[in-house]
Amino acid sequence: MDKNQRIRLNITNYDVLRAVKAEIKQSEARITRRIYTVAILSVATIIFVLMLIITSQTPSMRDYAAEAMKRSFEAERSVKMMDETLNQHILKQSENSQ
Repeated sequence: MDKNQRIRLNITNYDVLRAVKAEIKQSEARITRRIYTVAILSVATIIFVLMLIITSQTPSMRDYAAEAMKRSFEAERSVKMMDETLNQHILKQSENSQ
């Protein structure tokens, strides 16, 4: 019961019902606040975990990218060397045929 209400000697069923309804409303408000708090904290925790996973994976991703670039450079250099060798071979064949 609210403290602002005057206290009567004879409490009726209506007074008890009104007090119970007020308690139920206050309880619902507390539960709703707690649910919202839990939902917000859950979303924040999920975001934090995802950011932690992403930041922990960044160095390994850099290593993979560096390795891929290195292999690409080596493959390009190999193709260039094969092309030069093939051109020299064609030149030697043309000189020999003349």
